[in-house]
Amino acid sequence: MPKWGVIKAHLLHRYRILLYWFESQLPPTCRKVRLIYLDQNALIGLGLRAQKDPLLRERIYKRIGDGSLAIVLSPWHLVETAQSTNINSATRLAEFMDSLKPLWIHERRELQKLDVQEDFYRFCKIEFQVTPRVTSKAAVIGALFGQGALAKYEIPARDFVKQWIEHPEQLGIMKKSFESNAESLLKLRELATQGKLTEEVKKKAAERFFELSMPKSTPTGLEIGAHTAAQYVAQASTSSIPTFAVEEAISVNEWGKEAVGKVDRNTFVDKIHLISALPFVDEIVSTDPFFRAIYPAAQKCGHVKAALLGNEELMARL
Repeated sequence: MPKWGVIKAHLLHRYRILLYWFESQLPPTCRKVRLIYLDQNALIGLGLRAQKDPLLRERIYKRIGDGSLAIVLSPWHLVETAQSTNINSATRLAEFMDSLKPLWIHERRELQKLDVQEDFYRFCKIEFQVTPRVTSKAAVIGALFGQGALAKYEIPARDFVKQWIEHPEQLGIMKKSFESNAESLLKLRELATQGKLTEEVKKKAAERFFELSMPKSTPTGLEIGAHTAAQYVAQASTSSIPTFAVEEAISVNEWGKEAVGKVDRNTFVDKIHLISALPFVDEIVSTDPFFRAIYPAAQKCGHVKAALLGNEELMARL
């Protein structure tokens, strides 16, 4: 990273600390509640500390109870937890997840479809209600398996984890979704590295992306005609779609040295949920070197909302 980049990152870090201190002096009703996304290691670390420190645990639950702490998780947390061979430790972690009363962020493909849907409605000047990207666990899991099953998934996290550990073939459905997401991003990166991500290739890929992501009907139920759909696709830009713009920026921009030479399928599978959260949460708690190395590349698209925090920065607030 250039010298100015290091200085800028340091200044932003100090600014966040100062801003948080000022906000902490305000009455609770005047404080901004940030959506804080924890990666798996941050979640596990917080759980272990809370287990050992009753006072910390009390502070966490008090903050959650008064609404001043909002934790965000994703389906990938359930998947990673269910890949443990120790069912007791896995279910304890799942119970800790639920004790945080977290909000849940949609899976990458659902986020993309929502972004395109709303961009299409704006193009057509159709009134619509913005769909929350961060919502309930039932809504997020229901979107993966079908909205008709929404009520079915309003169950404790430990039930998901226990079921998937005992029936790993069911877990495979979830894993396949994340693996497909990672492969899509990897393919973009490979084409860019090989100099094959030409404007023509990008245009065709973008057109296909929009065609697959568009809504079939308006919010009032009117079917979208082929001509209208074609008009939208012809003018649509991936730069206006936060989820796609972030991934494209990661694909074409230079990475930090910690990520160089570490491009592989498993690495991306493990990071895709973090990448997808960048436009929709206020902060991401992660000390992962690879993710931190690709973060500056993502920022260049202009859609990254999340600031990066280390585990100790989060703990200092609690």
